[in-house]
Amino acid sequence: MCSAPVGAAEIAVGFLDRFGRRCELPVVEAGDVAFEELPSLDAQVAYPGRKSFVTTVWASATDQSLSCGSLRQQRCAMVLDRDPAVGLRSAGAMELRWSRDGRLRTLRPAFVALRAGRREVICVRPEQPGEAWWEAQEVLAVAAGAAGWQVGVVEPPSGVELDNLALLYAARSPRWLSEGQEDLLVRQFVSPRTIRSGVGASGLPLHQGIDLAYHLIWAGRLHIDTGVLLTPASTAWAVTETA
Repeated sequence: MCSAPVGAAEIAVGFLDRFGRRCELPVVEAGDVAFEELPSLDAQVAYPGRKSFVTTVWASATDQSLSCGSLRQQRCAMVLDRDPAVGLRSAGAMELRWSRDGRLRTLRPAFVALRAGRREVICVRPEQPGEAWWEAQEVLAVAAGAAGWQVGVVEPPSGVELDNLALLYAARSPRWLSEGQEDLLVRQFVSPRTIRSGVGASGLPLHQGIDLAYHLIWAGRLHIDTGVLLTPASTAWAVTETA
């Protein structure tokens, strides 16, 4: 026998306010809560013997630190950080609560972010979504409709694309730049060429120039084939701006 659908009036949302106090509101009253500015509901705890699974990720676009409780969430935080439409964001800052068949159910979305100025509740898609995942997504859709949120689902890349993302993430914010160096290097890539040759043509020190090229790829000013492992021998080209 199928359970009746969950209505918006049956959904509550828990969170910590700016003073660290635990709060709960009906989701129909939560549309104006700035979850993207709030802390995680709970401190992330590593699995026994696997401390590296709790990772603080710096959001370079907004200078926020996000505490991620899994490698999968951490990698998705890196994906979001490269999306220019994503602004302020939080990790694990809200929990949806509802009852079904006499049991309390919960969903803690991985992130809440402002995307193009609109609040988006983002879940990390599991490797093998099960019945509980799909039920939670149905409830989230109802909650989002009531609160005026967008819903997003993100999953990390794998293989070469993940390796490239990690390399670019490490170069996302070079603090040693001098004025004009970015434009100087971009001008060397009007036509596709290897990163090493473009750096050489710019006159920048090799290692510094390669780091800068990776930063420009992260920032979207240079393009590469993301399906090929990124190295100094990779071909890159400048993004052509259209009117």
